[in-house]
Amino acid sequence: MDIAKWAGMVGNVGRHQYEDRLATLKRKGINTASIEKTIKATGESLDHRDNVSFVIFGEPQSGKTEMMIALNAKLLDDGYDVIINLLTDSVDLLHQSLSRFRGAGLSPSPKQFSELPSNAREIKGKQWVIFSKKNARDLEKLKESLRFVDKVMVIDDEADYASPNAKINSGDRTKINWLIQELIKGRGQYIGVTATAARLDLNNTFDNKTERWVDFEPHPEYVGQEFFFPQNGKVTYILKQFEADEGNERLELRSAIYHFLCGVAEQHQKGLSENFTMIVHTSGKTSEHREDFSIVEETLGILANPNHRKFASSISQLLKVAQDFGSLGPDSIVEFVLKNINKNQIVEINSKRRNDNISDILNPKSLFSFGVGGNIISRGVTFDNLLSMYFTRSVKGKFTQDTYIQRARMFGSRGKYKNSFQLWVTKSLLTNWTKCFAFHKLAIEAARSGMGAPVWLSDHKTSPTSSASIDRSSVDFEDGEMSFALFQFDKTKSYMGDEKLKDLQRLDALRKSVPAGVFPDYVFNYLKTQHEKEGDICFHPSSAFGVTARYPQSEIDAVRRSKGIFSTNEFARGGRPDARHHLKIYYNPKGKARLFYKINGKTIRFMQNRR
Repeated sequence: MDIAKWAGMVGNVGRHQYEDRLATLKRKGINTASIEKTIKATGESLDHRDNVSFVIFGEPQSGKTEMMIALNAKLLDDGYDVIINLLTDSVDLLHQSLSRFRGAGLSPSPKQFSELPSNAREIKGKQWVIFSKKNARDLEKLKESLRFVDKVMVIDDEADYASPNAKINSGDRTKINWLIQELIKGRGQYIGVTATAARLDLNNTFDNKTERWVDFEPHPEYVGQEFFFPQNGKVTYILKQFEADEGNERLELRSAIYHFLCGVAEQHQKGLSENFTMIVHTSGKTSEHREDFSIVEETLGILANPNHRKFASSISQLLKVAQDFGSLGPDSIVEFVLKNINKNQIVEINSKRRNDNISDILNPKSLFSFGVGGNIISRGVTFDNLLSMYFTRSVKGKFTQDTYIQRARMFGSRGKYKNSFQLWVTKSLLTNWTKCFAFHKLAIEAARSGMGAPVWLSDHKTSPTSSASIDRSSVDFEDGEMSFALFQFDKTKSYMGDEKLKDLQRLDALRKSVPAGVFPDYVFNYLKTQHEKEGDICFHPSSAFGVTARYPQSEIDAVRRSKGIFSTNEFARGGRPDARHHLKIYYNPKGKARLFYKINGKTIRFMQNRR
């Protein structure tokens, strides 16, 4: 008997798990182009010897779990022994992710850190795919279990959650940040995965390098920002806005429930005979979740009880709502709802009421499924067949863009019914939510352009991330000034176009007159969307920089000052002092120039990591 032959077969599935995974997805009709592009770019980033830490960024709910499964498969093929997948401190997300990873058939099968051998020496020399929640207790135990391992790869899902150092400006470290650093110190690499990367950049989390960041593009079926927050403000889904008043909210929630029931009936009439979910997120307080739960429960209970004193009035309201649904008339919609009203499930989702029913809402098992809760709803978990979202949770202070972008649970694979999606939101919340996405998009487009460190925007109502997480030793705060790539200045050129042209025509002329990258597309498109009337944009004549004033030679050569070049007095020199947006080219004695963009007023600030 050839023992060596049999021994060589143990755990040896070959080095083609990644290709096998792609083939499986393709057989299911899933487009893998964005996954393949991301995995290729990730491999290139990992190949840089100076690159210990970087980020894969994308859009909310854009299929990153499937990408992460493929990434784990590729790393196993490439011979990585210990791959650690970190998740937010949520049992629900852990179970959802583990289930999907195990269903992919990776070898070795993914394991929670608690399933590792008790003898730490047995871990060394074998391949492991490990899952751990990001809490200090679990990470301490994981660190101890891996003490004999020489190399690790950390893939941090929702990387901007808990991993950044919130004590960055005090010279100290948060416990979780320190423990993750200990996992990779001297023996590993770190890949953060998130849709909201601002905090990782501005915090210098694990010294990640933005020039090595990888863009995970959404798959073709993705429905996201462009659909739910269109630049022209014209939506093609069911958007219900109302005033933020407690009395109104209760009435609106009941109305939203009726609309959801009718919406499900309509989908079935159209031939989409599936179960659907509505999520209700009004507060982070668990006591208020119970109130919302009671409203849903009571509304369904009345419709299920013909003897209830409010049954007739509820049917009257339901018939009124049903007029907007289906093509067979309101009676057919209400008939479907009432016949199937007992096919419902309501799950309260928060830290105090953990149960296994969460999976019944994520992939709805009942025709009318309802999820009521707070923070767990807001991050990481994916809701299949989500048809309605009732979202009124606001804040007293500033909106942190990363938090509210993550709360867009309606993003995702909604193509089959996207125009029937129902979003219920207060008017003030929608205004600030829309602004969060506009600011975020500008920064992400900057990152995608490869023009250097992203520029993040904030104003009096929104901030890209928590102020405590911003590393003030390396992040510049500029009152509305941006500058772009250096180029060779030509004094004979009229860069700003003819003064007789309209604003948007002059924008086009400016973009065509400068080399590629000098006036980035993301800024050009942003200005176009922000333009409301003629005179909104001021096109300044070019000026020399560093000729008379005493600036350091390094600043003159760079045509850039740490304190900014575009002074407030400059507004009056352009002919439109009250214009909202100002564009001007400065050039130095050597003929090098930069285009500067300045917003009039102190309502908007730019943040950029100059490290």
